[in-house]
Amino acid sequence: MRCRISVALVHAPVLNRQGKTAVTAVTPVDVYDFARSCAFYGVQPVYLVHPAPAMHRFVEELCAYWCKGGGARRNPARAQALASVRMVSCLQDVLGEVDAWWYTSARPPAHAPIVSVRDLAWREGRHLLVFGTGCGLDAAALPEPSGWLSPIEGDGMVRHLSVRAALSIYLDRLFAGRA
Repeated sequence: MRCRISVALVHAPVLNRQGKTAVTAVTPVDVYDFARSCAFYGVQPVYLVHPAPAMHRFVEELCAYWCKGGGARRNPARAQALASVRMVSCLQDVLGEVDAWWYTSARPPAHAPIVSVRDLAWREGRHLLVFGTGCGLDAAALPEPSGWLSPIEGDGMVRHLSVRAALSIYLDRLFAGRA
């Protein structure tokens, strides 16, 4: 068996700018960009984590339009990408389907086990990469991870990438290491 990857984009519990537990809204850009980036690398499923039934309906309607409705005829590639999107109410709903899960953060906890995404490429099993919206995952309110992926380092002054950019960088590093 080789390493199989899936991803989760968590909208709750995440942190706000004041470091407090928060819930963020699902945006169409999150759905499209996560699904397309994952489809590019053959990663599936893509889990969107949100507790609100209204957000589940929103994503289901969005995906139905692009997978079965008028959007499917206009843009079949988007239909293929969005077919792998799964809505769940909490991260725990997914953890039984994977062998290990890895949190991401620009600043992981000081004593957390850190794993290079390139090293992860060579581990067997089903692995879930977990990303947080807002100002990142509220790790204190989530199940203890298998570890943390090493943060993305840059030379610039900005220390906060969009979650969509971080996903693309991690996936590229992960799959470049498997070539």
